Amino acid sequence: MEKRFNMTISFLLQRASQLINAVVEKLLLVIGSSICVILFIQVFFRYLGSSLGWSEEVSRHMLVAITFLGGTAAYKRASFIGLKGIGHGLGPRFQRIVVVALQALTLACFTILAWFGITYTINAWHHTSASLQIPMTIPFAVIPLSAAIFMVHVLADMTISLSDDRSGS
Repeated sequence: MEKRFNMTISFLLQRASQLINAVVEKLLLVIGSSICVILFIQVFFRYLGSSLGWSEEVSRHMLVAITFLGGTAAYKRASFIGLKGIGHGLGPRFQRIVVVALQALTLACFTILAWFGITYTINAWHHTSASLQIPMTIPFAVIPLSAAIFMVHVLADMTISLSDDRSGS
């Protein structure tokens, strides 16, 4: 019964991780394309003698979003940090212990990032952007969002590592 429950949780986390990554990768394509279009239009308008005051700010916020969300997609595609040398000579069980420990530390790091990201985002509500005059909470929300996505990916990886550890016992 417990094994079936663990397999169900693992399957759900794996599926959620894959679906989230698929959405993030599509969103990255849209954001990247949007930056290209906005900057092209900006250059065109400057050539005509008038510039768009908001274009650089929007592009900057989109670039930050690409950085944070792109990190989640890169993590998902590369799986976990490749530290094959650590514990390689000490056997597969020790290697799994090292991987799970690193995953736990990574999860802790992204949990802290999510917590501070949420706090930072909430505190930015009263600040507005220079040209768009939108609350800075909107562009800053990518920080806790990406941290939460990282956490889902790490938890999905941990379920695989832990199930491998039980089968290797």
